[in-house]
Amino acid sequence: MNKKTISSLLLFSLIMSFYSCRQIVAPEYVAIDNIQFGGESFSKTVLSADVKLYNPNKSNLTFKSGSLDIYVDNRLLGHTELDSTIHIAKSDTFTVPIAVNLNMGNVLGNALALGLKDSVLIRLDGNVKVGRSGVFITRPVKYEQKEKLDLLGW
Repeated sequence: MNKKTISSLLLFSLIMSFYSCRQIVAPEYVAIDNIQFGGESFSKTVLSADVKLYNPNKSNLTFKSGSLDIYVDNRLLGHTELDSTIHIAKSDTFTVPIAVNLNMGNVLGNALALGLKDSVLIRLDGNVKVGRSGVFITRPVKYEQKEKLDLLGW
């Protein structure tokens, strides 16, 4: 091989490496569906739901695990551990099933205040492990948004 061919291959490899190693953008929240309550007893209540998210990345991703604390109006609602492997298509929506062990003391302490409001502040804090091509990284999750409350529609 001559120097020009080697230089061209090296440049091509560098360009491909640059584009294939773009930083992973965090998925965007879309909605929560199928909210259900269950559990063994009142003190061990579990909230399960399907969280819909959108993958803004230009490549397919794999979700491997995560750990989240969920707050409503800055009071801890509960904690969830996510340990499912989910394959996420590029530029598409996907669903993550969650099960949250509720802190009923905080839920009841917040119930009256929530009944008087038309919206609440939802906050998620934690981290998730996502990746592509077998390379996984841990990304922090810091999500905060006001959500309209429709208690009659629940």
